[in-house]
Amino acid sequence: MGFLDSILGRTRLPKSNEDKIFAMSTAMLTLQTSAGLSPMDRVGIVFRSLPSGRFQQLTADTVAMLGLQDKTSPEDSLAVREVKDDLGFEWLLVEGKQFDALLAAIHAVATGLLDEGLGDCLLAAVFPFTGAGRTVYWIYGYKEATFYPFVPSGERRRDNAEEMRLAAVAKEDLPVEPDLDRWFALWGVPV
Repeated sequence: MGFLDSILGRTRLPKSNEDKIFAMSTAMLTLQTSAGLSPMDRVGIVFRSLPSGRFQQLTADTVAMLGLQDKTSPEDSLAVREVKDDLGFEWLLVEGKQFDALLAAIHAVATGLLDEGLGDCLLAAVFPFTGAGRTVYWIYGYKEATFYPFVPSGERRRDNAEEMRLAAVAKEDLPVEPDLDRWFALWGVPV
């Protein structure tokens, strides 16, 4: 990080390491067998507001890049949706039956933003799982390049004990964020 970046409060993202985000593919199997969690058929990526018109262009680029319109098998088809949440953050949601395809789509979106110099807008990728009658989210923070679990347990409440248990279950497969202060709650996740 340069002197000017530190004065202006800018941070640089760690070098893109696709192995870290793709670790979720292996961790998914561990979470299924050891924690009783099943991945849902959607994932999301959240970012700060992009330059004017870029959000719509990002969606169009993602659809074109993945060739979503040309998929012939229902199992292979992916759907992309844009959402702006109550706090003004922009979400790109990808839905489909193949977990690895969802993972690749999210990675492609992030890589596209990084390649265009918009990496500082990237905040997190969110992977929802379901089990024991509730939704559990695994969140990949782009700034730290680490994962952490988020388990909501009611209105603005979270199950910290379950989060710690899930982190212990997945620590062999995922780079779990060691600083618990960085395990941010994402209330009202549209994924």
